[in-house]
Amino acid sequence: MKNESKRYQELFRAIVIVMAACLVHGVMQGVHDNYGIMMTGLVPVTGIDYASVSFCIGAGALVYGFAQPFLGMLALKKSNVFVILLGIVFTIAGLVVTPLCRNFFSLFVFFGLVLPFGTTGLCFGIVMGAITPVLGERRAAVVSGIVQASAGIGDALMSPGLEAMISNFGIHTAMTVLAIPFLTMVPVALWLGKTNKTNAIPAKDETLRSESLFSILKNAFRDRDYRLLVIGFSTCGFNMSIIESHLFSQYLSYGIPGRIASLTLTVYGIATMIGAVAVGFLGTKFRMKNVLGCVYTIRVFISLGFLFLPKTVAFAFAATTLLGMSGDATVPPTSGIISRKFGAKKMAVLYGFTLIGHQIGAFASSNLGGIFVKMGIGYAPLWGINLILAAIAATASFAIRNDNTHMPSE
Repeated sequence: MKNESKRYQELFRAIVIVMAACLVHGVMQGVHDNYGIMMTGLVPVTGIDYASVSFCIGAGALVYGFAQPFLGMLALKKSNVFVILLGIVFTIAGLVVTPLCRNFFSLFVFFGLVLPFGTTGLCFGIVMGAITPVLGERRAAVVSGIVQASAGIGDALMSPGLEAMISNFGIHTAMTVLAIPFLTMVPVALWLGKTNKTNAIPAKDETLRSESLFSILKNAFRDRDYRLLVIGFSTCGFNMSIIESHLFSQYLSYGIPGRIASLTLTVYGIATMIGAVAVGFLGTKFRMKNVLGCVYTIRVFISLGFLFLPKTVAFAFAATTLLGMSGDATVPPTSGIISRKFGAKKMAVLYGFTLIGHQIGAFASSNLGGIFVKMGIGYAPLWGINLILAAIAATASFAIRNDNTHMPSE
């Protein structure tokens, strides 16, 4: 009877921990994925043109990538919860100050540097690093899909809400209100820190604490499969930044009303949840590298659709659904393979490094989209490039060999 009661207590604690992780990651992703909607409010208020704001978004994409391995090292040496609290502070500062900017330099600092640095501290790798020691690697492998799916909740709720607030109250009010949920995360993060007694590295792992970023990366890059993961994930950012930075404006350019365009992003959020959970489940039934390769292959067909199919409202909803199903679905198998091969403690660092290539692609996509629009040639070249990159990613993923390295027992 006592053992059964203990099991229920552990189950309840695990559920609450997963809910806390979903809150942190989901709200962050709701901000990160809606830069394109924010841009529509920032351009008229700041007086800064579309291409320049796109450049700030692209710079933020680079920050989001390059800061991840360093914040991962900070989490390794201090704690994941410390990094989460740091991310909350920077995110709030970026959201509150950005609408007040009236020149390119200040917008670049707060919208292109401060805000994305803050969201980096709340990214998937950091959040999973905070909860994996409590849940154990087996449970964490399944939970990873649920945590990534929470990004869809952020999109589904925040995309239409943000668009409506910008239309009715202006960008300053909208982004300030957006900062409020991050204030609620402070007690959540502190509770995670208190609950996660194993988050600090114990004395027996002092070697891991003293290991340098260069040493960790050097050892990882000796592994052929990690190199292939980096290649595949580097192409992923290009695809995701089309969605985050340009998809809303692209639908407007097709003559689709703003209300309908924002609704497609709600569909995207719901599809993201379904795709992430489905892929997390499929990763326990099939080889993760094959699941990952199939996700990238879906993007090839989506790109073909944007290049050759009529751009109707029905197409927008169908395409956005597939973009959602395949969007964040690359994260659970990528992080799962890394965690299995190198261990949960190094996951934030090594997964974070894959995001450098990911965000270089995101920078290219965001910046090129602004340039193409300014030149008057539209969005088709973006989808042509995306098609080629998705094909490369699928090939690299299918070529991975040892993706089912034995996971340590709990």
